Amino acid sequence: MNKSNYIVLIGAGYWGEKILDKLVQLNQKIALLDKDSQKYKKFNLKYKSKNIIYLKSSKSLNSINFQDVIIASPAQYHFSQINYFVKLNKNIFVEKPVCLNNKELNKIIKLLKNYKKIFMIGHIMYYHNAFKKIIELNKKKYFGKILYLYSTRLSFGKLRKYENILSSFAPHDISMMLAIMNTIPKIESSSGTKILNNKIYDNSIINFLFGKNIKAHIFVNWLSPFKEQKFVLIGTKRMMVFNDSENWDKKIMIINKPLIKHKKSFVLSAKKVKFLKTNPNDALKDEIKYFLYASKNNNKSKKNLDINLKVYELLFNAINKIKKL
Repeated sequence: MNKSNYIVLIGAGYWGEKILDKLVQLNQKIALLDKDSQKYKKFNLKYKSKNIIYLKSSKSLNSINFQDVIIASPAQYHFSQINYFVKLNKNIFVEKPVCLNNKELNKIIKLLKNYKKIFMIGHIMYYHNAFKKIIELNKKKYFGKILYLYSTRLSFGKLRKYENILSSFAPHDISMMLAIMNTIPKIESSSGTKILNNKIYDNSIINFLFGKNIKAHIFVNWLSPFKEQKFVLIGTKRMMVFNDSENWDKKIMIINKPLIKHKKSFVLSAKKVKFLKTNPNDALKDEIKYFLYASKNNNKSKKNLDINLKVYELLFNAINKIKKL
């Protein structure tokens, strides 16, 4: 088999195929491994690319040269695959969720303690130009003192067999809140509802408490008849709504001077709405480009990895609180 250096992609389902698209666009040599070999016929017709080889099994990895691996398989396989590729000393990008429970997470943290290669968790919002703009504005105190944060992430499906709504949807919003607040919150409460069966939560609400008595909540639901992805920041100077379902010219809505202090309290003023322009970008493509750059240059960021792992500590703590109800 060709001994060129490949990017190994594990899994070519809904999200894995999107990653495959980006790797093809970036003109990478790809070794694809998926248990459904029928997909290979589809991709062969779709891409007609000599840069993709299709592996029959994990044993085929022994016949190719590779340093970088992207794990986009179903979440229940992530832990064993991470363990496998860490032992091979490879640069690893794993899509969210990184794993499915605290036990697996603690083992991953131990595995990575002295790991010299790149280990990156897919948090796509960090690479989204609109969210990057919000982070920069917040650093400049554009919103004033933050009073409250909340997010809604609703859609109709995709339902998972092993992965609950929190593991599937909430990492996005938790990671965004941590990036804005630059601190780790406590979980005040969390609740969830099992609607379709008695094993998987289909919706959930998590309430957080950050320092200085700043509160926040996340609502996620994959049984919604409509799609909604909104992240709201309420500040003393301005309110902000980040609506990722909108076109780029309307993704960030700003309400100027929404609150007026009156007799030791706040009252709402008339809405003064404007939209902030943002340069469009392909966040997934930029995320993959960053992984390839970091791998090539061994550009490790322990702080970023620690924060990304904290996302899952909070996530699994929220799930455990629900189970105790």
